[in-house]
Amino acid sequence: MSLKEYMLKESKEELYQFYLKINPKALDYEKVTRNDMYKNIISFYKEDPEIILHFCSMEEIQILRKLLEEKIKRQENGYIDYLLFQNLMSNYLVLIENNEYYIPEDLINIVKMAMNLCNEEEYSRLDIVDSVVIGLARVYNVISLEETIALLKEYNIYYDLTTFKRQVRSNLKWCGKVAIIRYKKEDYLISLEFPYYKDVIDLRKNFKIAKYNLEELISFGKYKLNLFQEKILAFLNFLEIHLHSSEINSLVNDLIFYSGFDINNESVLLNICGSIEELYREVINVIAEFPVWIYYGNNLNHFKENIILPNKNEPCICGSGKKFRNCCEKLFK
Repeated sequence: MSLKEYMLKESKEELYQFYLKINPKALDYEKVTRNDMYKNIISFYKEDPEIILHFCSMEEIQILRKLLEEKIKRQENGYIDYLLFQNLMSNYLVLIENNEYYIPEDLINIVKMAMNLCNEEEYSRLDIVDSVVIGLARVYNVISLEETIALLKEYNIYYDLTTFKRQVRSNLKWCGKVAIIRYKKEDYLISLEFPYYKDVIDLRKNFKIAKYNLEELISFGKYKLNLFQEKILAFLNFLEIHLHSSEINSLVNDLIFYSGFDINNESVLLNICGSIEELYREVINVIAEFPVWIYYGNNLNHFKENIILPNKNEPCICGSGKKFRNCCEKLFK
């Protein structure tokens, strides 16, 4: 299937979100067709094939290199592969058919040109910076911009406030994952994947910021998990034996939310695990390794009193993309 054939069948809402991402002069939703968006996206890539590299991590660039030679079979249980391919698919660089990933034919030559323009040393450095910034947003949920700049400096990543704000607006890998907001007269870096910054700030008391080394932040930024913790690595190995990759991703999102708000309720955690005792025991062993966004010692009742839950048909608070009723609503019953 070509990219054009796929886009003409794709949800217009999802396609439009990507169209907005790459086109600052995008037409209004009602005034643009799927075919218009396809032409615009292809033209965007043709005019500057190197833009493709700005969407991708180094792992994803290597995947594209391999896909230029042959299709890649989907792994049902590979969590990291799942995240990498989901990102490539969300940027319409890769499609899947007959359980195999491939580059659509109308993109192959453009991807080849992008690969020829790839300076691996430069993009490896950019990949580290991107991963650290996304990792900061994931482990803290919300953090003042001044503190963000100071932390980046500790990792030998140097930004002044003006340049960093400009990067947040323009960096294609950060888009949809981080943002800067002004809240109570202060600028903050926030996570758009778990967008609860107001609740986190209001619940956060006597918060002593947790510190992570560079490798750990890169891992959080790339995979949502600290794979430099042996317990977490063993936990992921366990999950990949027993669950499909999409199920692992949903579970990880639920655990990030649970741990982030430090809910401390065993029945809720058992519910997250689908009442599967073996899975519950594994989760209990690693939950302390997940980042906490607020003060320690919270409880579910206090949490319910201080956060506004979405309507059943609204997007879930855990950032999974599912409706609240089909995802985390069960945690609050």
